[in-house]
Amino acid sequence: MKKNILSILFVAGLLTNATAQNDANPWKITVGTNAVELIDFGSYAKEDLSLSPNFSFLEVSRYVGSGFSIDIAGSLNNLTRASGEDDLYHSFDLGTSLSANQIIDLGKFEPTLRAGLGYAGGISGVSSTEGFLTGYTGLGLNYWFNDALAFSLKTTYKMYTAEFDNLIGDGNGGRNHLQHSAGLSFAFGDGDTDRDGVKDSVDECPEVPGLESLNGCPDDDGDGIKNSADDCPLTAGLAALNGCPDADGDGVKDSDDACPNVAGLASLNGCPDADGDGITDAEDACPNAAGSADMNGCPDADGDKVADKDDECPTVAGPASNGGCPEYPLAMLADYDINFDLEKYNIDSQDVQRLSIVIKVLLANSDANISIEGHADNTGEESYNNPLSKNRASSIKNYLVNVGIDADRLSTKAFGESKPKASNKTAEGRAINRRVEFKVVE
Repeated sequence: MKKNILSILFVAGLLTNATAQNDANPWKITVGTNAVELIDFGSYAKEDLSLSPNFSFLEVSRYVGSGFSIDIAGSLNNLTRASGEDDLYHSFDLGTSLSANQIIDLGKFEPTLRAGLGYAGGISGVSSTEGFLTGYTGLGLNYWFNDALAFSLKTTYKMYTAEFDNLIGDGNGGRNHLQHSAGLSFAFGDGDTDRDGVKDSVDECPEVPGLESLNGCPDDDGDGIKNSADDCPLTAGLAALNGCPDADGDGVKDSDDACPNVAGLASLNGCPDADGDGITDAEDACPNAAGSADMNGCPDADGDKVADKDDECPTVAGPASNGGCPEYPLAMLADYDINFDLEKYNIDSQDVQRLSIVIKVLLANSDANISIEGHADNTGEESYNNPLSKNRASSIKNYLVNVGIDADRLSTKAFGESKPKASNKTAEGRAINRRVEFKVVE
């Protein structure tokens, strides 16, 4: 049965994922056998060294840090007298051990120093008492097969002093003796490797001290976001920005914000755009009036590439060389009536010269539609004057179309003598009334 128990413990040690006794796995159990070696007992014992062949030694150890562990051990053994009778030796020890690996790493070998207090009983011939108190020192050696299982050897020298025994015992005597043990040690437990107060089983950062509120992970800048998830671990920031600060509160972290002290738009790297034209205020020549990038953020209502703020004619397209005003505005058409001889509608050379200006006006204002309106004086019958005025308007339209003006932009009207521009009572007035006028169609 005892062999079965040892086999089970051995297999458990091979299968466990625990590590050797340390902060992460502070508990260690050692099971094995022991031997008691008597010193200066004369002919009392049949043999100086009594070895127990059974499971007779148990130690529970708790790692406390810096290589130190607290150990509680108990053992049993049969001591055979010279007379052939047996005494049942028993002991209980409480002490501490120091791992030499704290000083030098010896790989799988782990020497230890041991010291503590104990109680020993069952050594007959010790005055009238069955047990006595001891102080002990000793050495140990663990050989770790893996991170969980070790073969352990210990040698302990247990000393009796009457002065110490008198403190809590009857002081009737005791014996110095040696005890040796050998067995298997199993490391396990749920420790705290980084000593931050969070058990390794729930510590998401078991090797680095952290905060319980962050499952054991550190937060160097104190913003409530663990360093591993914090894009700015040394500067307090916002969870929404992965731990980075946003001084102007515009939702763009300062490290990516071209204007970190002025709230702006993410699309403009955190810079403001007061007029919403997609151009940052710093680069916008007209920050309070929406414009286009090719106009440096300024509006251009007439589309003539002259910003409204610099355009002397902001509603009428014109070249920059003319202050944004057209060189041939539509208003010029009012000054370029075409006049005809009596009863004529043909175009002479003088008309062609005047029409050259009309053509320039029409080309400069390509979006404008024009009504060509024919008139006559009151000479002759109205029935004659009406078709005459129509022919005058048509002849002008045909000429303009022939030189390249879009016919769809041009319309004609005939008013005969109904709309005189001057008095028909004089020759000069009648000459003015024999005309074609150009009107902008709204």
